[in-house]
Amino acid sequence: MPALDRIRGASRRTLYLVAAGVLVLAVVAVLVPVLLPERDGASECRKAPVSARALARDPARAAAALDPGETVERTGPLKRLLRPGGHPLCEGPDGTDLAGRALVAATTGRTAEEAGDDDIPARPHTERAARVAHATVLLLGRGRDQYLPDFPLGLNRYLALMFAAYIQDTTRATTHGTANDWEYPTVTDDEAEYEDGGGNWATPFPNGHDVHALFPQYEPVRGVIGRVAADPRAFATLYDAERARYAFYLERLTDAAQEPGKRARDGLTATESELEQTAAFVALLMASRTKAVHEGLAPSLAGFDRAVLRHTRGLYRPAGHRVRSRPSAATLAQRRPDRTAGTGEKAARRLMDGRIQLFTVFDAWVKERGVPAGSAEQLRVAMDSRYVRELRLP
Repeated sequence: MPALDRIRGASRRTLYLVAAGVLVLAVVAVLVPVLLPERDGASECRKAPVSARALARDPARAAAALDPGETVERTGPLKRLLRPGGHPLCEGPDGTDLAGRALVAATTGRTAEEAGDDDIPARPHTERAARVAHATVLLLGRGRDQYLPDFPLGLNRYLALMFAAYIQDTTRATTHGTANDWEYPTVTDDEAEYEDGGGNWATPFPNGHDVHALFPQYEPVRGVIGRVAADPRAFATLYDAERARYAFYLERLTDAAQEPGKRARDGLTATESELEQTAAFVALLMASRTKAVHEGLAPSLAGFDRAVLRHTRGLYRPAGHRVRSRPSAATLAQRRPDRTAGTGEKAARRLMDGRIQLFTVFDAWVKERGVPAGSAEQLRVAMDSRYVRELRLP
């Protein structure tokens, strides 16, 4: 047998080399799948903790369990719920839905079902709930590559409910950031009062009972909002909440377009700041929608807009007279719309033109309240400039 004779005649050195080569191939076959990074979509997901089911039904218990503390050092329970980094939550009832419901309960003081029911009034947030909201943005603000958020999109509708419940704090954080000299994750109405009595840096209309969430930094919260707004239903929740806040703010201004208590010589600085805040937030949502389509998270702008129209609660208009009540900021997103947004392609295009929505409301308010033309023009230019500038941001 010539072949057998050749093997027998081979040198020991040759046989050793062959054996070594086989061993190397075996080791490579075992180690390569372990050492190579997982491809997109290939990572294994995880279900939400079993404990989340009980937390979703009990807001007080959820806030206590997920509270990171005043120094935001005890984030372990919230990490186990949301799973930032590593294996993500699975999409669906036992993953993102369950974790999202527990998060809504912990941050809003209401179950996810109650959060969507206008007949169940929201209560002022507690310190614990606001700290959980702060820590949520802290954890989700950076993705696994430590750059852009990459949490599962199934969390979007629940995160939108959380942000809507803190809409005053959310828009402030995405446009103005947080006070540099405040070291805590929350602030009360009283703590946010300026020492000279010149106003309040957390809210324009404090009622003395609210606790505000101070979302961390500037870019992380914008990144989270941008990803949340990639979902039409979540987009509608945020868009509705801010347009409701906009109407709430306008109807509480004086006929001179100033916040109550401001002197004539104070000018329109405070009003400009708040209206620019609204313009910037609406523009951020619109830019996020465009980015979602560009990145393949939404099929088309037209399809996205039609979906938002289906989910929106309607259109919001300020009262034709000055309103003096000061409800909790937690209730702003519960404001009932004044009319429907309509149906069809034309209604969708009109709803999703942020400038049309902002200035239709503003111009009607100016006319009804008799705001001086010079003041109205100053505010209009400020809003339009900020809107355009925000849309141009990457």
